[in-house]
Amino acid sequence: MDQVWEGINAAKVLVAELTSRNPNVLYELGLAHALRKPVVLISSNEDDIPSTYRHIRVIYYDTNDPFWAINLFAKVAENILSAIKNPDEAIF
Repeated sequence: MDQVWEGINAAKVLVAELTSRNPNVLYELGLAHALRKPVVLISSNEDDIPSTYRHIRVIYYDTNDPFWAINLFAKVAENILSAIKNPDEAIF
């Protein structure tokens, strides 16, 4: 847990993969929220987004799209750069 805490604390921006509602990810997302860290949310399934995060922008991807990884990478990179420039807009 110390490594998770240190990693979240040291990060400028975090990326959270919400597909499958992993409890560890949701816990770590809560820590990021408490520390007021900018977060980029991604998921392959809208139903995996908890209702408490539905007001926040989520990047969705479709693994059936042959270019899904390239498109996801580009969108995540764009959102990370935006969060670095405007961190208050990426804090929920």
